[in-house]
Amino acid sequence: MPPRLSRLMTVLLCLFFTLPSIVSAQEGLREREDRWNEAAERAEEAILNGAASPAALEILREELAAQRAEAFELMGAGSITVESLEAQLEALGPAPKKDESEPASRATRRAELTNALSEAEAPILAARQAFSRADVLIGGVDRLIRQALRAEMFALSPSPFIPANWLPALSDAGEYIARIHGEIVTMLRNPGQELLLRERAPAAVSMIAGALFILGLVQPALIRRLENRARDPRQTRRNSGMVGALALRLALTAIAAALLSLALQTLDFVPPSARTAVNALPKLVYVAVAPYWLGHLIFAPSMPEGRLLQMDDALARRASRYCTALGIVVVFEAVNQLVEIDYTFTAATRSIWAAIVVLAGSYCLWQLARILVQAGRDDPANPSDEHDGGVLLIGRLIQLVTGAAIASVAVGYVEIAREAMDPMIMSLGLAGVAVTVHKVLVYLLLRLLGGNGDRETAAQSLLPVGVGILVTFLLLPVLALLWGARTADLTDAWTLLNEGVEIGGRRISVTTAVMLLAVFAFGIFITRWLQRFLGRTVLPRTRLDSGGRNAVVTGSGYVGLILSALVAVSVAGLDLSNLAIVAGALSVGIGFGLQAVVSNFVSGIILLAERPIREGDWIEVSGHSGIVQKISVRSTRIETFDRHDVIVPNADLITGAVKNMTLSSTIGRIIIPVKVSPGSDLELVASILRQAAEQHPRVERQPAPAVPLVGLGESSMDFELRCFIDDVSAGLSVKSDLLHKIHSALARAGIDIPHPHRDVVVRNIDEIAKAFLSNLPPAPEPRDTPAPQV
Repeated sequence: MPPRLSRLMTVLLCLFFTLPSIVSAQEGLREREDRWNEAAERAEEAILNGAASPAALEILREELAAQRAEAFELMGAGSITVESLEAQLEALGPAPKKDESEPASRATRRAELTNALSEAEAPILAARQAFSRADVLIGGVDRLIRQALRAEMFALSPSPFIPANWLPALSDAGEYIARIHGEIVTMLRNPGQELLLRERAPAAVSMIAGALFILGLVQPALIRRLENRARDPRQTRRNSGMVGALALRLALTAIAAALLSLALQTLDFVPPSARTAVNALPKLVYVAVAPYWLGHLIFAPSMPEGRLLQMDDALARRASRYCTALGIVVVFEAVNQLVEIDYTFTAATRSIWAAIVVLAGSYCLWQLARILVQAGRDDPANPSDEHDGGVLLIGRLIQLVTGAAIASVAVGYVEIAREAMDPMIMSLGLAGVAVTVHKVLVYLLLRLLGGNGDRETAAQSLLPVGVGILVTFLLLPVLALLWGARTADLTDAWTLLNEGVEIGGRRISVTTAVMLLAVFAFGIFITRWLQRFLGRTVLPRTRLDSGGRNAVVTGSGYVGLILSALVAVSVAGLDLSNLAIVAGALSVGIGFGLQAVVSNFVSGIILLAERPIREGDWIEVSGHSGIVQKISVRSTRIETFDRHDVIVPNADLITGAVKNMTLSSTIGRIIIPVKVSPGSDLELVASILRQAAEQHPRVERQPAPAVPLVGLGESSMDFELRCFIDDVSAGLSVKSDLLHKIHSALARAGIDIPHPHRDVVVRNIDEIAKAFLSNLPPAPEPRDTPAPQV
């Protein structure tokens, strides 16, 4: 079959098999568009009217969010088909211009691909429109919800500090209590209800008694034994005692809470006017238990060895009691809000009861904040503790929030006071959980990693920071929910992270960023391992010197770094070709700003490639002389003979004059000047100098030492001993040895080393003496003094 006919049959078959799917996709797209338009129209109507309740708006928002997610998924799925068709069109080459033509088969194929591309782009275009429309509508719905919540929060209630509101509130509360009493009496008069209550009461009472027995007798005895074990000087028993006491307190408290909760569920005696609150009591028992356990965990009033925050025992006991009181306040606040669901109170009653709870919670928070501030300031046992600054900050923040809550209650903004106190209590508990989790994770990881000496010290200094950052990021969503963020806000944030942002025509999401960082980190790990393998196993078996081995290891590190970055970008699917123009524009400005850095970087590469200097060489550059210790990409470190480190930019080593005494070999010449008195035997002096050099073991035989007569001075004849030694770095010691030998040999031969003498002649000494005496002050006249009387 001819090639053209074969390609035509392939295209026809593809169109035959894909046409039904395209048609069905078009039908599915129409159905989705109708559904999307219907939801969008309802959202637009709700936004324009502004009469929908927050609950209805939340339901509408969830529908729009699902629609937006569906559109985004369709955009991602359809983009693969579009990219495939675009790649095929690109393979055909650029389309011909008006006056040009192309073969009929290519033109036919281009038309088919163009039509298929337009059909494939249709659902993507519709999905993009639906995505953008849903995104805008979600923003509008969010604004309405926030406005409703803001109006509810800033609603002004009757001030609880006005006495005129107290009597109506007490009357309303009395009516509610009377109603509850009447419902209980009515329920007890019911024979069936009374029989059920009698049958269930013994079991409920037994459970309550068991809970009290555990909390009052069992727990104190067992905890006391474990706390005594925690004071054992042996580390293993001390750790097991502290951990056992905390775990047992949690277990026993949870068991007691479960018994109380089960007792309430067993009774199932619920007045209609308090149904919601009574049904929630079994869960609220655990709410009250959590602050109690956290208080004993963090402050450990009876076990200072396991105390997470350092303070004295009295402060620890007070802090633990206030934590327990805060748990009770949270329960009363929850009951107060739940009761309002089943019974309609007046505004004054709601305000006063809420004020009572807020004031009680604010008092406990304020006292706890004072304890935290005092503990953060005064810690003589461990003044540099890592948590002291955080504890002091938390204490001040609690005081600020409680002050704002009390002021809001006094004015009448009870909801603002609630929104300030309740999240603060929950956030304080969350902070306790965070500190506990941080301590446990650090302890377990350090035990798991082990290590001795420096490794253990490095882990202890860096691991707590990393674990703290991880715990903080994990608890941030919970903290946001506590302070008023809606679940939809967190969902939108996660959706935004998943959708990512577009860079270079590609969308970078959290998954892409994690993959990019993971591949890059793995590449860095492989590069470091390869450097260690080359430096310790391969290169020592070659003939390269230490400088060459260092250059190979350093070069492989930079090559591995570049390859890791390229592979990471490729695996993540990023196309950075669109950033070439931006990068070119930025490179001009960066080039001017980092000209010196780039020059030094290029010079470092040249040094590593040409190796005009190597590690261990003795060089002189820029007025400094010393041994090369390390050649990096930007600079070179030289250690002078005074043990001072000099950092020389690599550009100075390339563009300036550098004297390298050990580049080609370690052989070097030394020159020793020697002066003898006039009249000395010149041949004998030259022979003595030459013989001293030839007898030294470090002086080279070839070229032979030379002793030229270099000058006839005013009072001496000047010789120089010039010889080559095997190691120029030992020049100073060789000079010292030769000078000692030369001095002894010249002394034995009776040849003097001249020492210059100077005669000082002072002229006109008489005139100078007269002038000096004339300038002296006159002597004082003697005074008559009376004789002493006896």
